[in-house]
Amino acid sequence: MENQTPLPSLGIFSTDHKLRVRTWDDWLVSVTGTPAETVYNQPLDRVISDLEARGLHRKFNQVLQQGTVQVLAPAFHRYLIPCPPSAPSHFKHMRQRVIIMPLRDDDRISGTLVSVEDVTRRLENEGRSSHGDDTLREAAPSSGAAPLVQVLKDKNWRVRKEAAGALIAHGGPKAIASLLRTLEKEHENFGALNSALEVLSLSRIDVIPPLLELLKETRGDLQIYVLQLLGDKGDERATPALLERLGDSDANICYHAVEALGKLQAVEAVEPLMAFVESGDFFLSFPAIEALNRIGDSRVGPRLVPLLKNDLLRTPVSELLGNLGNEEAVAPLVGLLTEPGVHVPIVCQALAALRDRYARLYDEGEHISDLVAGSIEAAGTRNLLDSLPEALEHEMEVLAKVLGWLKGPAVEKALTRLLGHPGARQEVVEALVRHGNSATSLLTAQLASEDLDIRFAATVALGRIGDPQSVPALVKSLGSDPEHIIVAAGAIAKIGDRTAYQALLALLGHERAPVRQAVISALNSIGHPRMAQDISELMDHEDPRIRESAVKIAGYFGFVECVSALLERTGDPEEAVRQAAVSHLPYMEEDLADRRLIQALEGC
Repeated sequence: MENQTPLPSLGIFSTDHKLRVRTWDDWLVSVTGTPAETVYNQPLDRVISDLEARGLHRKFNQVLQQGTVQVLAPAFHRYLIPCPPSAPSHFKHMRQRVIIMPLRDDDRISGTLVSVEDVTRRLENEGRSSHGDDTLREAAPSSGAAPLVQVLKDKNWRVRKEAAGALIAHGGPKAIASLLRTLEKEHENFGALNSALEVLSLSRIDVIPPLLELLKETRGDLQIYVLQLLGDKGDERATPALLERLGDSDANICYHAVEALGKLQAVEAVEPLMAFVESGDFFLSFPAIEALNRIGDSRVGPRLVPLLKNDLLRTPVSELLGNLGNEEAVAPLVGLLTEPGVHVPIVCQALAALRDRYARLYDEGEHISDLVAGSIEAAGTRNLLDSLPEALEHEMEVLAKVLGWLKGPAVEKALTRLLGHPGARQEVVEALVRHGNSATSLLTAQLASEDLDIRFAATVALGRIGDPQSVPALVKSLGSDPEHIIVAAGAIAKIGDRTAYQALLALLGHERAPVRQAVISALNSIGHPRMAQDISELMDHEDPRIRESAVKIAGYFGFVECVSALLERTGDPEEAVRQAAVSHLPYMEEDLADRRLIQALEGC
């Protein structure tokens, strides 16, 4: 028990939307000596007399007006509620970490909820008093940014984080100047440097001019950090200086300048970046390719094609051609499929990206897939097929997509096998539908699969292909799982083949309503010549589900032969049958039907 970490000293109070105190817990009563009944319903600035003088009233207003969460850092604000430390301390007032959160009532902010944590002991244990910064800790927020910048050098990362947060919130030009000096003088102190970079990255103040000056005056690690920061800021004014660094004798400087230019999407950098790629410099080629990808200038496409012969650059260049290339890149990319050792999914990803790009920009995606199908050699198709057993699951979709552009029995067999891969299934169905009747026999074989998803996909594809040759197999599926019956009935409805009529008719009394509805829709689609006679008879069937189904079909077609039976069903002992009959009366062109409908309404 002696080694347990003590629970944090924490108090909570709340206010309404007018900042009147609504709750005040026992911990706050203990540390402030103020009873809850004394502060209840009192304005917060009366409970905390210097709230407005210390600028903290504004924090509460931001929470109420904007719904944001505000944090009062002890390094900057010291405390919210002035009270003595709970244990002997060199601090005059308890140091508090405060979080102010909005309380909501539906869409309205109805008040604030405030947590007050005593961090006095933690700050002392973290050695704050040993760094000679007692003056800072007792200083008011108006004392300027320099002391806070000094805290960025503190050994404890929590202290540095709080100081950085305070500078972000309250920093002005003087604070930024101090931070830049920290970058310059303390760049070997990585704690101070990272905190300074965080502030500069988040600051809304214009830091580009001083950063560019710092870039001229520094070398080594600090210059790299400045390059990174210029890239993150995304300001095109940094482009000329970054271009100059591409000629630096230090490869690390060049590397980070390339990276920053990519982040800025600087079109002016395309030529020097292409020079790096074409130079074959392994260290700089890869970041240059990534930067070109970010910039997105399609004019580099033709110059990238020869680089596909470079074993080291082939993969990133393929990806870049997929994003930036034109139709002239198709044949070289397809040619890679015949090369030994080529990772086929990478090439397929590039071809798929190129097709998607043409579809998006020119509505000509089919042009790219046709070019692929027309230029691929037998060896390329064979390598594509051979890659399937070794491919990872996430690669299956793109392999199926490219495979679907090709023709031939081997391709169709491979696509059918890919129905078992969930990620590729949609692409496979689309491809097999494009193959049309030639894929029918392969798909009908999949209707016997133990995998329900495969059966579903094959059934959907057969319905879309519309080949009557698939109907016997689909009819056989009508005796399987209820879920599959629904899909099979839908496929039969699309094909519209009357040979399925009797099998569908036998399912009108199925115990599941969705199955009955799918069967009714299929029968309505087929429209068999004997339907009027059969339906008229089934409207008198002893099974109420069959009567209900028959009524819906008779009402849909408005069979004259069924008018009398339909009118009788308005008095059926089963409510579902009566409802179906009444709802279909308006489709019957008979005065008697109109009168019966009026009678039904009067009986409601």
